[in-house]
Formats: sequence, C-alpha cells, structure tokens
Amino acid sequence: MDKAFVILLLAGLSFAVPSCPQYPYHDYTAATAYSAPSKPADTLLQYCDWNLGEICLLSNAFNTTEDKKLFIAESIANDSYNQIWQWDQDIRFGKYPPNTSKSSTNIKDAWISIAYLNPSVYDNGTYLVNASSQPLMRQGFTFVVDTRMLPGDCNDNFRICGYDYSISVQNTSSTISAYMKVWSEYLVDRYHLVTHCDITGCWVSCDYYTTSSFKDSLTVSDSKNIRYTPFNPTSNYTLLSYYNNLYEIGINANDSNVLFQIGNSSFYRTEYIYTIRNEVGPYNILVKEVISANKTSAYGLSVLGQNGSNFTILAPYSGNCSLTVSGHFSSKTISGCNISNLSASHNVPKVEPVQPAFFNSLFDAALLGIVVYVIYLIAKRVMPVA
Repeated sequence: MDKAFVILLLAGLSFAVPSCPQYPYHDYTAATAYSAPSKPADTLLQYCDWNLGEICLLSNAFNTTEDKKLFIAESIANDSYNQIWQWDQDIRFGKYPPNTSKSSTNIKDAWISIAYLNPSVYDNGTYLVNASSQPLMRQGFTFVVDTRMLPGDCNDNFRICGYDYSISVQNTSSTISAYMKVWSEYLVDRYHLVTHCDITGCWVSCDYYTTSSFKDSLTVSDSKNIRYTPFNPTSNYTLLSYYNNLYEIGINANDSNVLFQIGNSSFYRTEYIYTIRNEVGPYNILVKEVISANKTSAYGLSVLGQNGSNFTILAPYSGNCSLTVSGHFSSKTISGCNISNLSASHNVPKVEPVQPAFFNSLFDAALLGIVVYVIYLIAKRVMPVA
C-alpha cells in the first residue's frame, strides 16, 4: 500500500507541471545575444546602387543627398498613384523602428507604422483621403528570452512557449489609429539541490523544484491625421457669343483644378501643384504632397476679364469643347460646343493682351537708353570745345 501511494503521489506531481499554451510563433533571441536593430540602408540611395539607369546617372548631378533622393523619388513616382503604391508595398521593412518603439522585459523594439494610405495626399500634417483609401501596415519586434540560470537553481530547463500578436485599426472622421498588442511566454522547470538521507548516509541531488512562468505583453500604436475629400465639382462653361469665327466663353472655375480646352487652345487654373514626399525613415515611403500655387495660364486664346473664379475668354472657333475638373483622386469632364442658340454678335470684343513683365522692363531700359543718348548729344553740342 505504501509503494502504491508513492507512485500515485509522483503521478500527481507530474500532471501538476504547467504546460505551454498553443502559441503560433516560436522564434526568439537569447538575452545574451540581443542587440538593438541597426539602421538599414536608405532604400532610395540603394535603388541607385542596384540600378544604373538614366535616373540614377542624372541624380549624381545633385550636390546634396536630399536633392538626390527627391529627384529619384519624383522619377520613380512619376506623379502616379499606381507607381507610388507599387514602390511602397514592395519595400522590405526590417526590425529597425521607423518611428517610436517600446520595449519590455521580453519584448524589445516593438513598433507599428501606418506606412501609407492608398491613395492619399499629404497636406501640411494631414493626409487627404477618399472613401476607398486603405492603410498599408508594417510592424516589428523581437522576442527575447533570458536563458541564464536562475538564482538558487542547480539546473533549469527552458520551454519556449512562443508569442502572438494582434493588430487593430480604428477610424474617426479626422484620425486613423493602429494598435499592435504583443504577448509572449516561456516556462522554466527549475531544479534545486536537495539533501537526501537514509540509514546508509546522506547525499545531494539536483531535483525538480517548481516551474516558473514568464509572461510579458505590451501595446504600441501609430496614428495619422486625415481629412476626407469628397469630389463634388461645380465648375462649368457657357458659350456667350461668337464673332468672326471667335467664341466668347464664360468659365465658372469654382474648383481647385480646372482645364478648359477648345480645339488647340486651352485655359488652365489650379490652386495647387504636387511634389513627392518620402517618409518613414530610411525605408522611404513615397506619398504625394500638395503645395499651394494659385496659377492661371492660357494658350491660343485671350482672357477678356475675371471676376473672382469667373473668367471670360475669347477663343478661335472649334467644334470641340471640353472642361475637365480634377480632384486629388477623381476627375470629371463635360463637353460640347453647341452654338445653335447663339446669334452672331455685332460688338467686337475688346481684347487687352497682357505683356510679360520681361518685355515691359526691356522696353523701359531701351527708352531710358535713348533718352540718355539724346541728352548726351545735346550736351556735346552746347558745351564749348576746349
């Protein structure tokens, strides 16, 4: 009976030893071998280390690294969301944090990044997006296990349970936020020196004592300011009259980017231009950046007048008219040159061409030169000869 009781007691102890939960990932770094991740090579500069095309050869003409990177980025992006997306999603992120990272006892250098919103436009700290914009998420961390023997133990058996993580995204009308929660665990079967004695004497052995569980967890986050930009264009044009094969046209350029075309002539008005911005440290995520630039240009036609965003133009006759309104992510075109309801005007439109400032300055300089020369001749004629 005594022998059976001992066997049952040992069986109960064996079942009491904790077991590892089912974690999906098991790779780890020993604490003695851990070091903070080093900064990777700059992806834009590395692009030209791997490619010897025209872009990279031309980039060598720039004096500063930032100018060189901007030129390479502009060439890669080619002002196209598709090209930007192709570059951004192909970037290989390592464990080096592109933004603020956090560390705990066993989870080191944890970070998450909303690397890119596809599509989006950067505007002074805010990312302009539309209803279909989706985040490109990247993250990293290292699971570290201290495999050194614990104090007071004569032997330790490490059982690496592993780790898991989850990512969640939350949206509001003005912010997108991403969260990554990481949790890890490993077990240590600990052994202590135990002295045993019987009628023959005493001896010491390293016996199982207990199992310690080392659990850890942390949460990191990233966020971006966003602004939804619905596309509701209101710009239009009206054929006012025609005279001697010339159209007088009214253009309501109510939107930020308006292009009117008639035949080979065009009128263009915009409130911004684009450049390419590189973000997320050495990884160089590319994103369009909008810059304010109130510009109006005309080719092959004359601007007769302006009242706010309303313009009156005079253009050669053509049966092909169109007005294209472009937003950051969409465009709309209306077309047609129906003159059936117009009667020929008997009033000749007054055209007041605007001369470029350069020619005004050139004319003033020439006029001043002539005046000076005339004064010189008069002075030479009046003054007595010595």
